[in-house]
Amino acid sequence: MVHELVENGFAARDVPEFGLPETDYGKALDHLVQANVDVIVHTAEQNVLLGYRQELPLRGMLWAFGGRMKLGESVTDAAGRALARELGFKNADPARFALDNIYNVIWGSRSIPPEERGFQTLLILMRYECTEPEIPNLNAADETHEWVRWYTPAQIRELHVTGSWLIHPFLPVVLKNAGLL
Repeated sequence: MVHELVENGFAARDVPEFGLPETDYGKALDHLVQANVDVIVHTAEQNVLLGYRQELPLRGMLWAFGGRMKLGESVTDAAGRALARELGFKNADPARFALDNIYNVIWGSRSIPPEERGFQTLLILMRYECTEPEIPNLNAADETHEWVRWYTPAQIRELHVTGSWLIHPFLPVVLKNAGLL
């Protein structure tokens, strides 16, 4: 469970999808810890939907779906927005998002110059169990992922033990901690 605390007087406002010029955002990444919400989409049979990432820090690897939180956004709202943006899934049931874990992640690279500086994120990892009727509606919907595909736990383990370049070392950790591997 995530407890959302909002002080009286906080003024909700529209925040653009990307609100800073790239150079300013790079400076922010050099000095601030970013808050992200990622979602592991899975079935009751523990099959996991993963996307082939096109951006650093996970370019060319499989990962879940998510991104930065916007100012004033709840964790569940950020999770739903990420699924709508990256998978075109606009009807995710907010009641079915489950908090999995919170990770302090320090990445060795980033998509904003200078790429080699990396960045740090407080990653709030959620789970979303899909129903059979929802599964056909999940497809790569923006430039974040080149493609998406369902994997069984056995397939993910096989990729991991064979040293596949598709598997970032963090992926088996988060999937195991989520009870999906």
